[in-house]
Amino acid sequence: MKQTNYFAAVLLWVGFLMGLAAPVHAQAQLWAQRDIGTVQREGHFQPIDRIPATEVFPGGYELPPYPRTGTPGNPPVPAKLVSENPPELNMMSEDVEKQDALFLTEDEVFTARPKLKPSKDGILQTLAIQSTWIAGSGDNIGITEVSGSATLGFPAPTRESPLLVTPGYGMFFLVGPDSIQAPATLYQAYITTTWMAQLSPKWGTVLSVTPGVYSDFQMTNSDALRVSGMAIMSYKSSDTLQFLLGVVYLNRDDYSLLPVAGLIWTPSDDYRLELTFPKPRYLQLFNYGDGYEDWWYVAGEFGGGTWSVEHPLGQNDDLTLTDYRLLIGMERKTEGGGKSFVELGYVFGRKMEYKYDPATLDMSDTILLRSGWWY
Repeated sequence: MKQTNYFAAVLLWVGFLMGLAAPVHAQAQLWAQRDIGTVQREGHFQPIDRIPATEVFPGGYELPPYPRTGTPGNPPVPAKLVSENPPELNMMSEDVEKQDALFLTEDEVFTARPKLKPSKDGILQTLAIQSTWIAGSGDNIGITEVSGSATLGFPAPTRESPLLVTPGYGMFFLVGPDSIQAPATLYQAYITTTWMAQLSPKWGTVLSVTPGVYSDFQMTNSDALRVSGMAIMSYKSSDTLQFLLGVVYLNRDDYSLLPVAGLIWTPSDDYRLELTFPKPRYLQLFNYGDGYEDWWYVAGEFGGGTWSVEHPLGQNDDLTLTDYRLLIGMERKTEGGGKSFVELGYVFGRKMEYKYDPATLDMSDTILLRSGWWY
């Protein structure tokens, strides 16, 4: 009886344990028989909205070729790293890093300035007035000159080969001399016609003729009408060097004909050397601004001229004044060929003579002041 009870108790415990394991086993069999791809999540899934990537290079960035190293000590850079951080954004130019590109020399600053237009768009090119004062006393004649002119430009046949027409008028007021009588006022009225042409990329020419009347308007004869002119050829050997050769016909009693020869050297836009006869000049830029340039210069030139006048004895004669000048000056150039200037000069080799009178007056050296304005 005891054995029967003991056996029955064991069976009850086994049945109880099997009853607990049966649901777990059934669930495991159920999940094992299901397709994982069809499992639906019981909770509601909210997808994450990703922030779009910033477009560093509009239109896309193409991966630049990158050197392959492949050595154990220097492995290649991963493509992902290069595309996310392009070398162009991570490296500074060596020149900028050394600050070489942050500084400009004085020549580079001047070279970068805007160029002034040398001429105007219309027919009227310039209006000019100027005045010259030459000191004198006693037998040293003092002279005050006042003159004006206008220049008109016409295509001949193009604007690059213009025909310039310049009518002008001037008056010269003389003080002295004491020993020889001279007219109190001399006059000049003229019209200059100039043609400038670029014959080829290297060759150019300037042709000019000037008929005019030069007199004291007391006893005017045919000698008062004088025609002068010049013919010059230029050769451009480089962008900075130009050679000139020609002739100037002055039609004066002291100098009738003079050669023109020399060179023009422009090492930069700030310097210009006109090593030419009979009018040499050196110019240098020292200041500039919006629409203007300031230059200083030294120059040399011939002065004087020949006029038909009334001789003190009552007859027609020709009066010639001769001098040579060394000048230092400053000028401001503006758009369209305009300028204003002031000059201080040393005048030497002064002489006055009549054509039909053997008397000649040699005068002492003196100073000169001259100023002018060109529109």
